Amino acid sequence: MNLIKHSLPIVTSKENRTIRVLLPDDFDPENKTYQLLMMHDGQNLFEDETAYGGHSWGIYETLKALQKNDIIVVGIDNSELRFFEYAPWESSEETTKLVGFKTGGLGDVYASFIHDQVLPFIISSYPIDQNKPIMIGGSSMGAYISVYIALKYPLVFKIVGVFSLASWFNETPFISYVKESNIKEDTRFFISIGKHESSSSLKKDFNEIYLNNSRNLKTLLEKKQVQDIFYIETEDMHNELAWRKVFKDFIQWATS
Repeated sequence: MNLIKHSLPIVTSKENRTIRVLLPDDFDPENKTYQLLMMHDGQNLFEDETAYGGHSWGIYETLKALQKNDIIVVGIDNSELRFFEYAPWESSEETTKLVGFKTGGLGDVYASFIHDQVLPFIISSYPIDQNKPIMIGGSSMGAYISVYIALKYPLVFKIVGVFSLASWFNETPFISYVKESNIKEDTRFFISIGKHESSSSLKKDFNEIYLNNSRNLKTLLEKKQVQDIFYIETEDMHNELAWRKVFKDFIQWATS
């Protein structure tokens, strides 16, 4: 696995943020250019040793099996500020009670970090194909912030992977944001959601809430005249093994 690690400063923390870059096995910077996929929760994407729960998305293995050797995948690590950075708005009253503390509200700062620091660094460091759309994606809160970033920078991020969207964190401003956005009709969205996302005993209807989050986004995007929406509901749970399975569908669709 050709995995390179970089470190960039981020204003939300005194510590630099690790940026993981997965290069194709036959990486040839002198003669080839590559399509870019940017994702969150970087430590969960490539290696089981660093992944939450001991299982990664297996992105390297999937790309290799599909012979997708023209893609560079950038994974931005999360931190203890994940709930803050992946949420543009502060947690709703209900969510605050659920997680036990007020959180969120740094999502716009994190979005600027992705667009203003990480993206220019990657483009200047690696041969990115400027003629192919930049992809962005993530799971759960990572899906939440991915949609936000794509709508904040609609001319930059043209393919969006939305895995197990957790817009329940504060859905009211999220819905308003999508409605008021200048999303382009040719932006492509891949939305996947499991029917068994939650086993929480604190919230019996959490599975239905997760499903409705994704269904609501699909409806909103259709009303915005978005032309290409791949939507799927699976029998899966809320974990990296589930996202590993559906990532294969995503990358085949995104590069078709």
